[in-house]
Amino acid sequence: MSKIKLNVRPLNLKLKHPFGISRGSISYAKNVLITLSFGDIVAYGEAAPSSYYGEDQNTVIKFVNDFIAGKSVEEYITNVHKLKEDLNYFSSNVFRLSAPSARAAIEMAFWDLIGKINNKSLYQFFFQEDDPFLENGNGFKHLPQTSYTIGLDNLLIIEQKVEEALSDGYRILKIKLGHGYEQDLNILKKINQMIKDYSCILRVDVNGGWDLETTKKMLDLLPLYKVELLEQPLPKGSVKLLFDVYEKSPIPIFVDEDCMGSRDVEALAGKVHGINIKLMKSGSIIEASNMINLARSYNLKIMLGCMIESSCAISAAASLSPMADYLDLDGHLLLEQDPFSGLSFENNKIIPSFQPGLGVDLALSN
Repeated sequence: MSKIKLNVRPLNLKLKHPFGISRGSISYAKNVLITLSFGDIVAYGEAAPSSYYGEDQNTVIKFVNDFIAGKSVEEYITNVHKLKEDLNYFSSNVFRLSAPSARAAIEMAFWDLIGKINNKSLYQFFFQEDDPFLENGNGFKHLPQTSYTIGLDNLLIIEQKVEEALSDGYRILKIKLGHGYEQDLNILKKINQMIKDYSCILRVDVNGGWDLETTKKMLDLLPLYKVELLEQPLPKGSVKLLFDVYEKSPIPIFVDEDCMGSRDVEALAGKVHGINIKLMKSGSIIEASNMINLARSYNLKIMLGCMIESSCAISAAASLSPMADYLDLDGHLLLEQDPFSGLSFENNKIIPSFQPGLGVDLALSN
């Protein structure tokens, strides 16, 4: 059997505009690219580390190199679930850091390799031909449109971003807020004016930037501004405070930072309406799929989200998108230039690839 050769390196992605949330702003996403070479086959995985979750490029690269060092990884070609278990053990007991994006990138690269070896697309590993999410085994019964994120900024720049988004045909806008009650309200008023001649939906994401009082006041107003849902209004760890608000809320409340993996799902049931699942938080495509099924059992709605990522990682997440109620898989759309090609985007829908593995190829050097 051929040996797998692994390469890991920085992948710096420049954004079209600085991307701001309540915790800060970035102009570049400092990601990490993993390449697996197996004979003539080349496979890819991508990590989008976040300092909020204790990762950066250096920790991801160290994790990957340390995990692989002296290890024969060929067994994972036929047992990717063993890979997930080994990654979890290594992060908890050896590396001593959760390292979710590093784990996700390694597993992603092996899924891409396994798919290419078996001539099977990633989504086919999670959906059978008779699956209720598929239409006669070919095509999808339900595939949500993705939202397009308008990062937090001054009002003039936000106007420019919204104008560009509307011109490009995006009709579900995810508005980042968290400046404070008055500034956030001014942003909503301005955007609401700008979309009056369009059939648009707004979603608001605060990334934990409000307190409970502001959340209550804003929930009285958000439906007036065509806001469909509210995401992570309170800081992480404050979910219990949402219980009374959740019961009376006129729109669904989702959490993001408060939901990392399956262990968090049960604790959120009955306190929020839905959860945002990201590969870079769950650390695994398998885990993300498990989270979806578990959340369904608790009647929680599902949003599939992302960090700032190229279409390599977005393609992996999109493979699970037929199971989601909402999509926020726009990381690659926010880039000045996506280094990968092959991911289909039609009518604001990201189409899971029918090509082997992730279905993307590295088109640009970085």
